[in-house]
Amino acid sequence: MPGADSKLADEISRDVATRETIRMEQHSDLSAAEISANVRTELGLPYGDVGGRKLTLDLFTPKNQPARPRPAIIFLHGGGWWMGKPAQFHFHSSFLAARYGFFAVNVDYRLSGEAQFPAPLQDAKCAVRWVRSKCGECNIDPERIAIGGGSAGAHLASLVLTTAGVPEYEGSGGNAGYGSEVNLGIFFNGEFDLWDLVGKEIFKEPMRRFLGGLPDDMPDQYSAASSIRRIHTGVPPVLFLHGTEDKCVSHEQSLAFHRKLIALGIHSEIELYDGKPHAWFNFEPDRTITLRRMERFLVEQFHLPSIAK
Repeated sequence: MPGADSKLADEISRDVATRETIRMEQHSDLSAAEISANVRTELGLPYGDVGGRKLTLDLFTPKNQPARPRPAIIFLHGGGWWMGKPAQFHFHSSFLAARYGFFAVNVDYRLSGEAQFPAPLQDAKCAVRWVRSKCGECNIDPERIAIGGGSAGAHLASLVLTTAGVPEYEGSGGNAGYGSEVNLGIFFNGEFDLWDLVGKEIFKEPMRRFLGGLPDDMPDQYSAASSIRRIHTGVPPVLFLHGTEDKCVSHEQSLAFHRKLIALGIHSEIELYDGKPHAWFNFEPDRTITLRRMERFLVEQFHLPSIAK
């Protein structure tokens, strides 16, 4: 692994990238025992197929299916587009399933060592279509489907929001009869303007792998993959969470996206965490702190029972 890649791995995912199992810790007032007793975990479920390549996800649902239609959330892990595992957001998924009955999905999308852009975005959209295909069977409210992610996952999630209805990004993974639009976005330290990262050495090789070339060779591709350049009035509400000492992806990226949404009259909230570095939200106590902020946003936007503390 080149030195730049090694540094990026340390900053973005550290042990999160290789963690395969759920680390069931105390969720404040909701204990690990309660979560284990009330949440069904299904790992490696197929959600699509691309040329014989099976696409899988991890699913967290309450053991007792709610009587009323429930919300869903789709998480995309980080890792510089070339590494990472769905386990990054297992903690969040188990909490939301236990407390609010969420249909919580953690997507294993194709990484840049296997396929380049727009393949990972197409996989994310395929996962959204899969969730929508389950609305009737699993009692999911089609008007309350959220998507979230961290770093590269936040980047892909933001593109799901900003490229709704763009045919070339839908892919052929399956469930073509369903839409890939979502109703809300939650982004942890995301990359939204790839041109802003061009001068950073640690991003040079990951972006080359992800996009298939250097910016001088394919400027249109770098622009197309920058979600901040694709904002439109149909973007749903968004919550941004970012550390002010992020040396990998500046919090100014989240601020710029947030301001553009506000200027268009789109509901947007931003929470900046003073002194926090990249990927800070993966580790306690910040994982629970940011989970609570995310929870409050979901409660308000999806009109969930007001039990957030």
